[in-house]
Amino acid sequence: MSAPNKSIWHHTYRYIALVFLLLIGTVAQAHESSTAYLNLAVEDSNNAAGVIYEAEYELSLRDLALLINIDPNQDQQVSWAEVKAQTSLIEQLVTSKIKLASADQLCQITSFSPLAINTRGGFNYLYNNFALRCEQPIDNLDYQILAGIDANHRLILTESGDDAALQVLAVGSTPLGSEANSGWLSIATNFLKSGVHHLLIGLDHLLFLFVLLIPAVYMRKQKQLVAVAKPKAALLEIFWIATSFTLAHSITLTLAALQIVSVPARFIESVIALSIAFAALNNLVPMLRVRAIYLAFVFGLIHGFGFANVLVDLPLATSARVLALLSFNVGIELGQLVFIAVVFPIALLLRHTQFYKWGIFYTGSLISILIALWWFFERAF
Repeated sequence: MSAPNKSIWHHTYRYIALVFLLLIGTVAQAHESSTAYLNLAVEDSNNAAGVIYEAEYELSLRDLALLINIDPNQDQQVSWAEVKAQTSLIEQLVTSKIKLASADQLCQITSFSPLAINTRGGFNYLYNNFALRCEQPIDNLDYQILAGIDANHRLILTESGDDAALQVLAVGSTPLGSEANSGWLSIATNFLKSGVHHLLIGLDHLLFLFVLLIPAVYMRKQKQLVAVAKPKAALLEIFWIATSFTLAHSITLTLAALQIVSVPARFIESVIALSIAFAALNNLVPMLRVRAIYLAFVFGLIHGFGFANVLVDLPLATSARVLALLSFNVGIELGQLVFIAVVFPIALLLRHTQFYKWGIFYTGSLISILIALWWFFERAF
């Protein structure tokens, strides 16, 4: 083997080692981003003891399992009896990790209702209802559920009443009750940010875009990969891929978010993983003689249902739901553009190199297949 070839393979092997390290880290953090729900409603604002609130909190059982042992027999099947047996610990968790305050005075939880199990998007959620007493109307929330465990955990907070408001919050302390946190502007802003966040932390969506984008700087001639001569050709391919993916996921996102079509979340998440594996395999062994834009459209329809999980079951009127949908979709597109702006210049710059061909295109596609299949078995079984 010649010295130049040895150098090429040396760098390729180093790259493969690095990718496998990233694979291990990715799999270890394969817990999907999670959403909890908190609704606050004023029960009595003229009580001599202060303002009385009713709070409804919902947390998925898969998230609860990260905080409390709700499967002591380790049979991978959480029963209602096992959840109910941990009532005391669950109440302690809510009391210590969800702190509402008014005028710097912590609100006091006065009573808990019996626990229940609810279903959202095909997943089981713990339903916890409790009463709060506050000196004045609530103006701050310190939310610490999954702090230090899942940085991508989000809380959808709704405040019922004449000035109904909805916010998408991260873990931490957040002021409540201001004009900036209510009304149409709040919904648009919150769901725009949520859309950007959802795309950029959605490893499965990003991996799907990755396996579609990396071949964009190549043309196949006589079964050989040939780098495009002019950047314009690759740029046009990227544009059509992004447009096709956007159009497709917008269709199914709208249908699901407006509750016109409903598909079980577990099924969708499993099929999304398979779509990544298929697209990556198609890079290595072209099975469909079609351009990537058609794959982007077909599989984009599936990914749209995945995006919609954030919007399903929100306590919003139709007009507010449409605004949240539009804002969320714009946020997804912005997040997608950020990802493309990072990946595409690298692909364009390195398209003529053996490092890109073997290290990124071939090895990257292979590793993507392994990650996607791991996700499929994890989600389906």
